[in-house]
Amino acid sequence: MFLLLLATTLTMIVLYVVAGFWDEQSALAHVIRHNFDLGLDDVFAEDFNHGLSFLVAALMLMSFLEIRSRALLFLAVLYGFIWFDDSAQYHERAGGKIGAALHIPISHGLGPQEYGELLAWGIAGLGVGVVFLWSWRGRRPGDLGALFPFFMCFVLLVICAVVVDMLHVVLPPSFSELAGVIEDGGEMVAITASAGLAIGLSRHARDYYRAMSEPSIER
Repeated sequence: MFLLLLATTLTMIVLYVVAGFWDEQSALAHVIRHNFDLGLDDVFAEDFNHGLSFLVAALMLMSFLEIRSRALLFLAVLYGFIWFDDSAQYHERAGGKIGAALHIPISHGLGPQEYGELLAWGIAGLGVGVVFLWSWRGRRPGDLGALFPFFMCFVLLVICAVVVDMLHVVLPPSFSELAGVIEDGGEMVAITASAGLAIGLSRHARDYYRAMSEPSIER
């Protein structure tokens, strides 16, 4: 299943890039590029990404209800926020309002919108961080092994969604296309990898946690 999802994601990224070479000469290429545009809302690529993040949140919530591991509930909250942020454009909308309310000046090529988005992410991060601390205090054998691969996916997601997004603003226009592909394509790959992990963990969560707890039982 993961390989199918990854192949679908990579195919969409390649179609978007390749169609760009003939966007102005071919109506078909224009349609393909529009529907697989990695940065547009309400197109197939964006809806696919939303569906994957929602899938991760739902699978982790169901796994938590079965296993009762706080780490799994944290993952459900984290990816639930990722889904909400993408589908409701939380950081864009909240960032605009925060930037305007605080009258943030332009600095280092970034304006009130960009700094507002960083603050919006920071505010949301505090809430998610509280859930993480709660889950960490009640961690059990196997939690670290479950969290670490998701953490690596989340790091990739943050690099693309935050770091590359900020660079996208300050880079010269000639690099705009490449930065956009790295930003949005990287986000899609990170979410796809998370979905693959969630599918595998949800299928084997009970066996995994049982195996991880056996040494402590024997002792």
